[in-house]
Amino acid sequence: MIRRIGIVGAGSMGGAIAGLAASAGLEVVLLDVRGEDDPSAPARRGLERAIASRAFLDPEAVRRVTVGNIDDHLALLAECDWILEAIVEDRELKRDLFRALVSIAREDAIITTNTSTFTLGSLLPRDAMAVRNRFFATHFFNPPRALLLVEVACLPEADQRRFDRFVRFLERRLGRRALVVRDTPGFVANRFGIYALVLAIRYTGDLGLALEEVDALTGPLLGRPRSATFRTVDLTGLDILVLGTGSLRASTGDDYTLPSWVERLYAAGHLGDKTGGGFFRREGERNLALDASSGDYRPYRDPAIPGLAELLGQPFPQRLRGAIELPDPYGAYVRALLGGTYRYVLERTPEVAPDLPTVDRALEWGFGWAAGPYRQMDALGLDLVRELVTIAGGDEPELLSRARRREGFYSTDGVLDIASDAVVPLSSLPTARRTNQANAWSALDRHGMREVADGVVALLVREIGEFPAMVEAATREAGLQALVVVPRLDSLGYPYEQLLRYAESGEWQALDELLARVQGAFTAIAGLGVPLVVVLDGAARGAATTLALWADRTVAYVTTTFGFPEVAAGLLPFGTITGVLARRTGDAVLFDENATLEPEGTSGTVEPAIASWPALAKSASIDSAPRARRLGFLSPGDVITLDRDGMLEIAGTMPSTLAGSILARNSSLPKLAPMMRDRLTAETAELAERAGLPSHLAEMWDQLMAQLGSGAAIADALARERKAWARLLRASEARERLRTVLQQASAGRR
Repeated sequence: MIRRIGIVGAGSMGGAIAGLAASAGLEVVLLDVRGEDDPSAPARRGLERAIASRAFLDPEAVRRVTVGNIDDHLALLAECDWILEAIVEDRELKRDLFRALVSIAREDAIITTNTSTFTLGSLLPRDAMAVRNRFFATHFFNPPRALLLVEVACLPEADQRRFDRFVRFLERRLGRRALVVRDTPGFVANRFGIYALVLAIRYTGDLGLALEEVDALTGPLLGRPRSATFRTVDLTGLDILVLGTGSLRASTGDDYTLPSWVERLYAAGHLGDKTGGGFFRREGERNLALDASSGDYRPYRDPAIPGLAELLGQPFPQRLRGAIELPDPYGAYVRALLGGTYRYVLERTPEVAPDLPTVDRALEWGFGWAAGPYRQMDALGLDLVRELVTIAGGDEPELLSRARRREGFYSTDGVLDIASDAVVPLSSLPTARRTNQANAWSALDRHGMREVADGVVALLVREIGEFPAMVEAATREAGLQALVVVPRLDSLGYPYEQLLRYAESGEWQALDELLARVQGAFTAIAGLGVPLVVVLDGAARGAATTLALWADRTVAYVTTTFGFPEVAAGLLPFGTITGVLARRTGDAVLFDENATLEPEGTSGTVEPAIASWPALAKSASIDSAPRARRLGFLSPGDVITLDRDGMLEIAGTMPSTLAGSILARNSSLPKLAPMMRDRLTAETAELAERAGLPSHLAEMWDQLMAQLGSGAAIADALARERKAWARLLRASEARERLRTVLQQASAGRR
């Protein structure tokens, strides 16, 4: 089991991986070269850069990182389960480092390199051959916070069971989209992605297009990111591209040559945003673009490509075909770019990848393509692809010939084998798990309801008022064992805007009916006869946080934000108090008059949400799931994960452990011991006073807090909250406070 990772190299990549690993709960040793005045200063600066770049998904995980230097602290790596090298791209320096690592690493420690430049075999010195069975490549993409791809390779002598377990660890613990690739220079994503980028740049000058026109053609039109070609290079740095193309050209012998006008830009030090400009720059109020033919800057011109706007509104396959048919020189550019890219991919795939889906996923996950090259070729039709690649030069590639005989690379549930005419079941490939997870999310997004495991139905809730009808539909399913709810709610999740409109126009009956719909959502939860698991994978403030308080279990992505911005304005969100008291008061010690309260964390066996009641009452925003757990919004049994793709799968496995949760549910609110009730009430009253609440808002708090020791039925408690809100919205100052909260929430989304 991997509990501690040692990272050698505290540059942008090493620091980012340290942030990722620490956020996953691993202890991290981060080493760099020895500094002159402060021996550990280089590693410490790397850690500070990682913090500044938000590499830590859990901001408080930085405490798990120990910094040091290679000269004095290499022995710290002897206690690590995994040692990762992330130093500069110099083969001899890496070989020297691995010689040292082999001498101090445990015999069962995994050793990996983050490089994609050099093959694994070329990095191990002869006296380090004993580690070949546990020496792997782990090529992370930067920044790991946003780019989930990691390419993984091993040597022929690898311990395959250990390698497979390690790949699963990367996926499930670190949340990576792991692709097993062949041990070749550049692996798959950079080998093909950078080649496509080079062609896009090269054909710009060859066909006389402006940089603005190329970016308009090579972004969403071709299913690529909005930054397209030249804007992407400006963002990442021209120096990175020049270094990468030079390395790939040297290691593969393939043509990654950049045009001379790009080399001149590099020599002049115009590297992109990091130097104040590259292909594009800004001078005062003017936006400028480089002219490829002259090498001078000129005013930026919005591209005017006939038919482009109409194409962008079409689905991707139609966009792709339409791009080929654009009038020249635009259509000619797209045909040359796609033809050249497809030819290179077809010719090199057997060398670099074990199967075709690995190539597609590498470009989709690593470069943000909407569809990889083989999926694109199937969408275009292989006869048209044959025309494109033969125009690009040479005979029809053998892999394309075999695919044309089968009328496609992909079939319904299979894909063409790289080495034969056989069709391989997609379910048998290493990419199957991630593909199935992506398909489950897509189906849930399209239909709003999907079975994610035997007897476990997931609901995608976009409006809190829809929830009762969705629950009713789900409970009609035979054999229902559990319900998984994924809230995708607008703004704060409550229909505050509509409530304000009704209140401003005096439509009190309509307002009450809308509140009744909201109440119905929580009444449906209270009466649910199966376990409820809530999945939170992003912004979850407001109603989504309330749903988590009601849930039997929650699965939360590590960066999920929680909280109630309404509380800052003195407004307690609907269903919150009842939810806390109904679901978070199972421990008998809660009724002990000697129980203590702590505002953050828990005390002994006091239930977390009650122990942190003051946190609930002042929870405008909580910036991560680990902090939400520390504040009591998540219980010890809830799951915090970095595996965003696998969250539905995780939720689907939880009901087997929740069978007893239905019996443990309260049908009414607890009768708290008087001392406990009085202390909670006093703390909340103090918070209300500090917030400067006017009398009508303070009255609302008093009415809701009166439920603390009431023992009322849950339905009655929800009805009381509903009436309190109806009275509250009759006060103009309360409405103004609510309007301010909505404006702030809207500004936060922008």
